[in-house]
Amino acid sequence: PRLATLGGGLLYSPLSALLRLVGRRSAAFDLFLIAATNARLADAFAHAGPSRMVVVPQCMRSGECRARLHPIEGYKCMRCGKCVLGELSKSAEAMGLRVFIVPGDRYVRRLVKLFAVNAALGVACPCELSEAMLATMRMGLAVQGVPLAYDGCFETRVDIERVKEAMRRCGMSSRE
Repeated sequence: PRLATLGGGLLYSPLSALLRLVGRRSAAFDLFLIAATNARLADAFAHAGPSRMVVVPQCMRSGECRARLHPIEGYKCMRCGKCVLGELSKSAEAMGLRVFIVPGDRYVRRLVKLFAVNAALGVACPCELSEAMLATMRMGLAVQGVPLAYDGCFETRVDIERVKEAMRRCGMSSRE
């Protein structure tokens, strides 16, 4: 995993461009990098310091969502029940994790710095997630990622049980 994430981090852009050039989607490459990063940082993630967050994309919100965008913290879930974000937020908060629903990776970098985050669990489409994981890993963050099960930038879906399991792993050291 260490070699895969190091090589993937250095060669991500050229390899993605090459795969697109030969007519291959880079999703498989992104999924490989996510799995390698998850394996490499699993222990660090489970035993990171107390400031932990879960970052999910705003595209998981319902089309009927009334939440407003906060300029610093992203969307604040109103727990209306129209999507899974209310359930996810409730579970995360019960484990001592802060949830941020964000419109893009710039928010993630800002939140990491603002809240001095030690560990982050990201949920996103494979291409966005692999890039964000590599970028935050370079910032010294213990990261894990769960790719969306269905993407498309609107009312996307994730396997919520996979996210909850990753949240449990993130909170392991605080319960030991």
